[in-house]
Amino acid sequence: MHLPRKFLVTICLLCAPALALAHSATKIPIIVDTDMALDDIRAIVLLSQYEGVNLLAGITSDGACAPETGAVNLRRIVSRVGWGPVPVAAGRALEGDPPPWRPLAESMGWSDLGETLETTPLTTHRDGFELLSETLARQDNVIYICLGPLSNLADLLLRDPSLAERIAVVQYYGSPPDSPEPSWNTARDLESAKRVFAAGLRIRCLQLPDDQLLRYDKDLADAVCGLGGTASDLLCAIHSSDRVQALVTDGHFRCWDEAAVLDLLFPELFAWQPAASGAGLEWHFDLALGRQRYLDLLAGDLSMKHGHRHTVNLRAFPTEPEQLRADVAAIAEETLSRHGREEWNTILLTNELHRHLGIYSILGAKMGIRARELLAGGLDDLSVVSCAGSTPPLSCLTDGLQVATGATLGRGTISVHPQESRPGATFRNGEQAVDLQIKDDVIAQIRADIQKCIDEHGALTPAYWSAVRALALRYWLEMDRARIFKEVWLKDGR
Repeated sequence: MHLPRKFLVTICLLCAPALALAHSATKIPIIVDTDMALDDIRAIVLLSQYEGVNLLAGITSDGACAPETGAVNLRRIVSRVGWGPVPVAAGRALEGDPPPWRPLAESMGWSDLGETLETTPLTTHRDGFELLSETLARQDNVIYICLGPLSNLADLLLRDPSLAERIAVVQYYGSPPDSPEPSWNTARDLESAKRVFAAGLRIRCLQLPDDQLLRYDKDLADAVCGLGGTASDLLCAIHSSDRVQALVTDGHFRCWDEAAVLDLLFPELFAWQPAASGAGLEWHFDLALGRQRYLDLLAGDLSMKHGHRHTVNLRAFPTEPEQLRADVAAIAEETLSRHGREEWNTILLTNELHRHLGIYSILGAKMGIRARELLAGGLDDLSVVSCAGSTPPLSCLTDGLQVATGATLGRGTISVHPQESRPGATFRNGEQAVDLQIKDDVIAQIRADIQKCIDEHGALTPAYWSAVRALALRYWLEMDRARIFKEVWLKDGR
């Protein structure tokens, strides 16, 4: 939660650099600790849309909501977003008066969500400590996301300090306890914050001034509601009361706790930049790109649903005509509309790696994306055996496979079958495996089209390569990855 006033920028890293989730081969184990304010709910819903996350448990603190009420509503959220049987428990109630906005936080929109949000009979625990201790006993390298006061984590460390080593990092929206103006989350239980910050944990926390945060205003709220789907519909319902709508219209809300989730999932959104005054550096949040990431997550964009492809040197993948060669710009809008952002980004990267628009490399990229869809795998989740041999042009398929799946020679997750030479590959994710191969009629079309290029322009002439580029662009636009491959599920993963 937050105080409705402007804070100084607070960034504390305490040996906790931004996490490179894009390179994780397995889902990231996470515990969420929340006081179930509106910004907490938005942050949790955002987190639920990133399939690289494995929510182990949820625990509620005494902040915007009372812990028991917050736990009931957290169970509703978990149930609605389809997170599975996630255990939820209420933490310790604090002494002292509740915040004045508690009646609003505990009543907003819940009654309008219908019977589907009746409390799900999830696993229950006697108290928050029991849930946290059981969860950490069976799982290490946990990311502990705290969106409210630090009471529950402090209680855990007091009763069983050894469990601290099971936590990889604490991701916290708030300030250190010794800040000149402690954040609301910190000030709500200052003694607990002191205990947590003195425990030797790796903590990554941030607290940004309101003018450096996204506004959850009418413009963003309307964009969210216009997306459709479970996540966006849930947020629309939670914000539907007259009082909340008035605050949205007045521009009261910022994406406070969402910033902690966005920092976790997309660390490239945050960077040190020269201060506007010219003296020193200041922490900068890329508001435009952050807004796009926010909406992409809620829209269920494939790049988020099946493992987001983080940029390394680029601020974003190009889509605007002025950023692209003319012939690529001509197909960009329709290609994005037909095949989605992840295929677009993947084929852009494939073409740069391959040094030209290759037909088989593009089809390899489409094949890799299709395999990820079938196997519900993110980037780096799949292991691949390419059957395309080592002789171009067929072997060019393997370049697209590597870019699309994240299975690379350097990671040791792709190999080339030593005997086979066919336009296909075998993909595995855990116990499941599928073999994909370009359909015979598609291969026949490609061969006929290439032969026509040779007949008209000669082999390997500049005019030939220009014609092949035009063919590749046509295939990129027109070939639907769900229709061009023979898909064979392998029994027992073989």
